[in-house]
Amino acid sequence: MRFLLTVSPVPLTATASGEHVVTATIHSKSILRAVAGELKASRADTDYFPSYEIISAFPFRGVFYAENLRNVQPQGVNFVMNAFFNCQERVFGKSNSASTPVTPENNLPNNLTASTQKTSDEICEEALLEAFKK
Repeated sequence: MRFLLTVSPVPLTATASGEHVVTATIHSKSILRAVAGELKASRADTDYFPSYEIISAFPFRGVFYAENLRNVQPQGVNFVMNAFFNCQERVFGKSNSASTPVTPENNLPNNLTASTQKTSDEICEEALLEAFKK
């Protein structure tokens, strides 16, 4: 059995810690990410997929978040899921599924420039390669 860890990009809406919700969100995501990284580094049966990083990383300028800056828009979910399945295909080979996945490039929001898309693709590719490095 193998384990695949990820961290949700959805921020907290409230906290019982007494801290501001932004501070509490960054704190909790940082702890979860650090633990996931430690487990991946220390266990051969554990990997990490960077859905949190893909959605919240600075090159994307928050475009995958809905107007409320909490929910992830459908194109963000599609982008992450397509990246995930593309990684799986590279690692395990093409599936026998009849459906053709949409490429992540086709799911980018219109307000990403070509240079941002190139930079974002490079950063995501580096994160994905690092996540599945054996």
